[in-house]
Amino acid sequence: MIIFLKSYQYAHNRMFKQIFPSMLHLSNITPEYIISMYEEKEDKDIDYILFSYIMTNKVKQLFIKKNKEVPTCIKIKIKKLYDKLKADGRCNNVDITTDEFINFMYDETIRQHKNIKDYEKKVKQEINEKYKKAKDAYKYANELPDDKCKYYINGENLDNPLGKFVKFMSDRQGAKVFTYNQRFNEFIWLDEVHYQTQFKQFKKLIKDKKIVIDKENNNEHTLNGVKWYSVCIQIWDKEENDYGNNNICLGSMAVFNYMISGYVYYFKNQKDRDNAYNWLVK
Repeated sequence: MIIFLKSYQYAHNRMFKQIFPSMLHLSNITPEYIISMYEEKEDKDIDYILFSYIMTNKVKQLFIKKNKEVPTCIKIKIKKLYDKLKADGRCNNVDITTDEFINFMYDETIRQHKNIKDYEKKVKQEINEKYKKAKDAYKYANELPDDKCKYYINGENLDNPLGKFVKFMSDRQGAKVFTYNQRFNEFIWLDEVHYQTQFKQFKKLIKDKKIVIDKENNNEHTLNGVKWYSVCIQIWDKEENDYGNNNICLGSMAVFNYMISGYVYYFKNQKDRDNAYNWLVK
């Protein structure tokens, strides 16, 4: 399926702004910059590839130790790093998949540092953090829909939002609300203080009849066996007394197969969604 879209209409910039909640979005050090930096290093530095391979396998071991299924994202990353190590050629004479190899290389990495105890503590903290992120990825996005849609804007290919969703879910860090930013083609987590600030803006715009929130668009969505509860913000044209220029939410379409125009917010808790909606429209 191919979706052709017109160029983005920045009406939402004139009326309301989708907030960037993460500190990474508030500086020039963007997530994309950090990822590209590591990917560039990973492609060129075999030592880094090996270290990442060992660390990811230690996360896998932690899942197995806790009798939990290893998330798909961990399996994919291990395979990707394995292929790079084998392509380099220096690991071709040894089986790098065994626990013996992983544990030996892990111990060797620790022993290389002067302050072994402090370094090992730091590394274990990193493994635990990666484990927690992978656990969120498994719970919320281990099995995703097979979205084969291709999106084009003015003839230019737009990345399918689904491709970033697993990593996005691994970065949840306890947040309970997320949205899809249409301008930047990114999913965004909203901490409570951020979505409350944004919804205060919405409340004023609702009173001025610049946006509307229809109760019929309060829906329930299931992904990976987990339910999410949505509310949709739509621009209103007062002169036409009808809905204004609302783009289709590509994030909703890709992840939930939910075709709707406007700006959709997904709540982990139904009561939170209902309270937010009731407060906005009262």
